[in-house]
Amino acid sequence: MLFLIFIPFLKQHTNILHNYLVADDLRGWFPPLDSAHLSLENWMDGTYQNQQEKFLKSDLKIRPYAVRVNNQLHYDALDEIRNTIVEGKDGYFFEAMYIRSLQGLDFIGTKEIEEQVEKLKAIADYLKKENEIDIIVTIAMDKAIFFKEKLPEQYNLENLDSTNYETYLYFFEKFNKTSDTNKIHLIDFNQYFLDQKEKTEHALATKNGVHWSLYGGLLAADSIQSYIGKLKGKENEINRLNKSEITKTTEVRKEDDDIGRSINLYSPLESETYSYFENYLVADKKPYKPNVALIGDSFCWTIWGQDIPHHYWGDSSLFLYYYRDIYDIFFDKRSISGSKFKENKKLPFVQRQDVIVLLFTPMNMNSLGSGFIDDTYDLIFKKENNDN
Repeated sequence: MLFLIFIPFLKQHTNILHNYLVADDLRGWFPPLDSAHLSLENWMDGTYQNQQEKFLKSDLKIRPYAVRVNNQLHYDALDEIRNTIVEGKDGYFFEAMYIRSLQGLDFIGTKEIEEQVEKLKAIADYLKKENEIDIIVTIAMDKAIFFKEKLPEQYNLENLDSTNYETYLYFFEKFNKTSDTNKIHLIDFNQYFLDQKEKTEHALATKNGVHWSLYGGLLAADSIQSYIGKLKGKENEINRLNKSEITKTTEVRKEDDDIGRSINLYSPLESETYSYFENYLVADKKPYKPNVALIGDSFCWTIWGQDIPHHYWGDSSLFLYYYRDIYDIFFDKRSISGSKFKENKKLPFVQRQDVIVLLFTPMNMNSLGSGFIDDTYDLIFKKENNDN
């Protein structure tokens, strides 16, 4: 018992257990913690002890091993995993938020969605007329919808309430049918992937992933390129991805098992067969490089992280993660990546683009645009009223 108690000490301060009790670093976001600064005041009020305890726990060398072993025991013996993760049939994992959205539990209401679509239509008409800017609403795949048959039996998936995804589609279609001017440009990858599910031999989503697969994300990126080219009348001048080289492997790449890694088990989960495009960036580049503002959720990282914008989009292109954090295409001192989006930069940012792509998964359509629609509507039409 004394030896067991002293294991963390020996691991932390000696080399006796250097090659033992080793595990990969924990996955997830952990806020950085510094050692507490000792003073009479924080010693007396207890803040030193609380801060130092948190720091020492986070700094333990044995921590990754201990957490993973603990999680593995809970998973194997009690069938317990992190409370935001749901294990479905045949070992498929889901984020609980996606199931909640599928059930319509985050529905924001028909009136709210209709108002958002009206504003988006007004913004799109104005920007097209004044600046030749096109807005493309792009809906990413939703894994809970895509693998609905793999969800656990305890979820009531019959007679579902209205969902944000279906209601937005209804109003997009309604406005496009009644509009005599520009249409709301829409790419629904969620429905497209469902249509392709039984037709393709390649995994468009994975058992242990949150998002579309890397393969599926690059298919989407190529389709967006094609759509922009047609929209701008430069179909033969815009770069497309090389989709001729495909590797099938059981060795996972990038984030295709991000749920599996996030639950921090000691033993890896069962692998599957993945498909990956090889050499997808074409060396012989075509001349048209549109300036694109990509605004969206974490599904955008599949596109941004594969360097397609950095090679195929213009120098003014940006990725606005949840319309909050800015990432640009530069790798040098000109880069503004990591900056926060400032209020006085919002309208100028909009007006220097050729295309604005709103890319969100159905689960995040309770806040489509993450504030972009309301902000841009107010900036444009308040400014127009003030000018008059």
